[in-house]
Amino acid sequence: MKRSQSCPISILEKMNSLPRHMLQLAGTPNVSEFVLHELACKDCFNLSKAAYFVDNPAFDCLKGLAGITQQEMYDPNKIIWEDPADFTRYMEQSRFNQKVRQCFQSSCRRCDRPDEHIIAEIAEQLEMDNYAYCTWDLKHENHGYLIYQPCDDTPDVEQLLNGLCLLGFCPVH
Repeated sequence: MKRSQSCPISILEKMNSLPRHMLQLAGTPNVSEFVLHELACKDCFNLSKAAYFVDNPAFDCLKGLAGITQQEMYDPNKIIWEDPADFTRYMEQSRFNQKVRQCFQSSCRRCDRPDEHIIAEIAEQLEMDNYAYCTWDLKHENHGYLIYQPCDDTPDVEQLLNGLCLLGFCPVH
């Protein structure tokens, strides 16, 4: 296994502050949009595009929960945690986020097709070129999927997965 490179200070600062911010939004249905926005931004993992899905084999569904692109990033002069209602309205208008949230299909884990084929179809629907993806286990036997387009300085997958695990603490609506 390849050893992770050292983590830049900005990523550590983001990761350190996210749990507190998440707790402040307890009861908010779109916490995953907030978390993905922070993880994908330039001063964290710097993802050009990122789409977060939850696969629930028990209910045979794969559901899109949040989508972020660098082109549609929230106003960099505003802090998303200071006005959650404004950020939520902004995300409701985001074309890419809408496309991700409209994705709903049979579970990757329950079908006979490999994840790679299903992910490739979704990436095409989302107009994602040169994408990568990762999966991780979530509570209640669910599975997280992130389809993303990395930038040149995106950290390695192990560092990214450490951040993505925070999405597992977000409610699924």
